[in-house]
Amino acid sequence: MASPAFHISTILRPSVLAFGAVLVALFTITSAVRTQDDERYLERRYADVGKILSAAIDPRFQNKADEITRVAERLVVIGAIRGGVLYDSSGHEQQVFGERIEASFTSVMRTGHTVFRPAGSSKADFYYPPEVSLTPFHIFLRVDVGEITSLETVRDDRAVTIALGGATAAAAITEMVMMLMVWWPLRRLRTVVEAMLQDPASADRDQPLKAWGGEVGRLTFAFECLRSMLADVWRTRVTVADTIIESSPFAVLQVNGDGHPFFANSTCARLFGRDILRTNEVSPLVLRDVANGARHSLKTYIEAHKSGIRPVEFPTPNGQKQALMASLVLGTETRAPVNVLVGVDISTLYGERIAAETALKAGMEEVSRAATRSFEYKQMLEACLALMGGGKKSQEHVEIASFVQEWLDAATEAGAVQVSGIDGEDPEVSGGTDNLRAVARFAAFVAYTQVGSLPVDMKIDVRGIDFETAGLQVQARAAAGGTKGACVADTNLALAALKAAVARVSGQLSEIEKDESGAVIVRVILRGAAERMQTGMKAKSAD
Repeated sequence: MASPAFHISTILRPSVLAFGAVLVALFTITSAVRTQDDERYLERRYADVGKILSAAIDPRFQNKADEITRVAERLVVIGAIRGGVLYDSSGHEQQVFGERIEASFTSVMRTGHTVFRPAGSSKADFYYPPEVSLTPFHIFLRVDVGEITSLETVRDDRAVTIALGGATAAAAITEMVMMLMVWWPLRRLRTVVEAMLQDPASADRDQPLKAWGGEVGRLTFAFECLRSMLADVWRTRVTVADTIIESSPFAVLQVNGDGHPFFANSTCARLFGRDILRTNEVSPLVLRDVANGARHSLKTYIEAHKSGIRPVEFPTPNGQKQALMASLVLGTETRAPVNVLVGVDISTLYGERIAAETALKAGMEEVSRAATRSFEYKQMLEACLALMGGGKKSQEHVEIASFVQEWLDAATEAGAVQVSGIDGEDPEVSGGTDNLRAVARFAAFVAYTQVGSLPVDMKIDVRGIDFETAGLQVQARAAAGGTKGACVADTNLALAALKAAVARVSGQLSEIEKDESGAVIVRVILRGAAERMQTGMKAKSAD
């Protein structure tokens, strides 16, 4: 038999609706018939009473109210009527006989009705206008209509009995039809569905379902086609795809829209080092994006990356692992799309990449240190050559900022100087070009060696002191984040070369100091162009 829920929702509900519909229809029909019968009875009763009244009135005295009243009283006595009232043409009451009527002259004139029967009453008031009664009076008669009341009672009882019987029969027939046309076919469909869910590949092994006419028959036929197609697709595609996925070297993980995994192949368990379907609720899987370091749960990952391939990192019982994870969404146009993650283990490749990057970084640092050492050795060799040779003491007007910039560019390229800058007026100074170039380079080199660590930040200021002298100031300090170690250049050698170069241009090494912050300041005073002009003028006077 059908289950209670199915019986109530599918079979009993239409039966109840059929019962109610038939009951209402029968009551409506009987009510309309009863109303028409009442109207016809009252019309016949009105005509009969009018004929009796006309026959009882003597035509010779039909204009006299007393004669009409006398006739009406006799009709009251014999029970033909119950009472009545006479009104003249102006609406004034002339005579009253028997029971008084309930209808008023005013209401009759306003409505124009000739029959008045209160609801449920056994008496009615009939109005006969002068043209009907053939008298000059408006005659109102009260008549007993009790017969129709008793007939109505009997008729109402029969109508209720007929309506209930018809509604019950309709409900029983509806339930029988629903049982045969709906419940029995659906029961067979449910049995087939349960068997199909147990083994989809064998869904078409049973006998085909017989389809009757109607919508249920069409549904049965459509379902028969569906299960045949499902069995064929399951054997030829789903089973094959399932075998391929299970034996695939790639980890396949299917996740619903809420971030809960519901399928994982054996490779997935090996990749994550655990049964992700059973343990994800207790220990949720966390994926770290290797590219930007962001950490994601499965739900946030599929929301952030609906497609594409990204390297990710995740913890396992054997330590951190890395994998290339491809994500895609299947069934985006459906109500329940499925997110599929396909991963491959790249832990070995990732480790080799990290090792190669570390080696590359170490090699680049070694090359940078070698370039810095080569620069320092070149500077010390230049200092040695400067101490060995005297050079020619020529007198020229030279701007030395370009010499300083040349040395800074070479030092920056070698990685010895990180941040540099030149300020000041860059005035012309007096001396030989080569000697002034040596002064600028060795002043910067001395400040560089005095700092002692690599790399350094350097600021050089060249400006005039007065008309006869100009100042060269070099300020150097250890650069932020310096990691290249200590300077290997000989500070004394650089200082000796600077003093020799300053002496060749008749300058003066003012001071070399180191402040509390560790900044080294080297100051050199050189002869300006005005002093050279005065010296030339004195030489001409002596000649």
